[in-house]
Amino acid sequence: MNIALVYGGSSSEREISILSGKNTAKHLLSPERNVFEIDIYNSSWKLVAVNGKATVPVQIDKNDFTLQWEGEKISFSVVVLMIHGTPGEDGLFISYLQMLGIPHTGCSAGTALLTFDKYACKSVLRPLGVRMPKEVHVTKRSWNDSWQDRAKEVLGPLPWFVKPAAGGSSFGISKVCTMADLLPAVERAMQEDRVVLIEECIEGIEVTNGMMKTAAKEFILPVTEIVSHSASGFFDYPAKYKGASSEITPARISKEMTQLVQNTTSVIYDALLCRGVVRADYILRGSELFFLEVNTVPGMTTQSLVPQEIEAAGMTLREFLDYMIEFAVNEHKDF
Repeated sequence: MNIALVYGGSSSEREISILSGKNTAKHLLSPERNVFEIDIYNSSWKLVAVNGKATVPVQIDKNDFTLQWEGEKISFSVVVLMIHGTPGEDGLFISYLQMLGIPHTGCSAGTALLTFDKYACKSVLRPLGVRMPKEVHVTKRSWNDSWQDRAKEVLGPLPWFVKPAAGGSSFGISKVCTMADLLPAVERAMQEDRVVLIEECIEGIEVTNGMMKTAAKEFILPVTEIVSHSASGFFDYPAKYKGASSEITPARISKEMTQLVQNTTSVIYDALLCRGVVRADYILRGSELFFLEVNTVPGMTTQSLVPQEIEAAGMTLREFLDYMIEFAVNEHKDF
């Protein structure tokens, strides 16, 4: 089996995507398959390593997603998707794979696009009874001083969170505690996306939960509790990737609250027609669970949350990836 492990991308999350890809590559290596690491950056798609060993860069033929390696034309049985941000997590690259009929480990392109847009995703889930923080959304064209009054009316008193509607790894997110901080926070978020959410701040326990469903089995992973030690006071980039947080799996919450988190993730997974592994993030305030966002290409670095949950569930990352690949190959026609 020839596997294309695709990472990189063109967003602020590129560095994290490469780390996810490199860590995943270690757990994919096996005598019965070749792992081709492909770095995508804008229009440059190139092979950078084979079976864990760096190689002279080889450009990918975009006509059929093949490459020439050691005098042979290589096509792929499956693509393992590790691009956080665009063009992977937003569905653009998935659309290309779907047009070519190449199996992949991600969601459908439509689901990826929907879930990548936090505002669109919340708009779909809210009528289903999924509780979530209140928000207002603004664009570069619509932003003006009147939005401050609109935010006060909808969200209530500060603090608020300001975040790009599309993006991840906490790039462009700010916690706003004074009105003087609002405009700089919006401008910062708009460097990542043209649409920005100003969101109610829910104080509570931050938890996250990974899940994967296949035709044969559901992998309902343990819940992780996140305690940020970052100066920002929330789970920002330093907390996620620079060690400024404590991640506790399983979370120090009751059995009932654990089940509530996992059941909510399952509802979201099914409602959005998710596929492969996803991770949903929440705030738990007493007995109330507030949905924040869903990640359809969650991080797989050595510090990422889903690998921690897989280990806590008694599995190796290799075993989990094998299930994911098997399902992608066997069931891709249904998606």
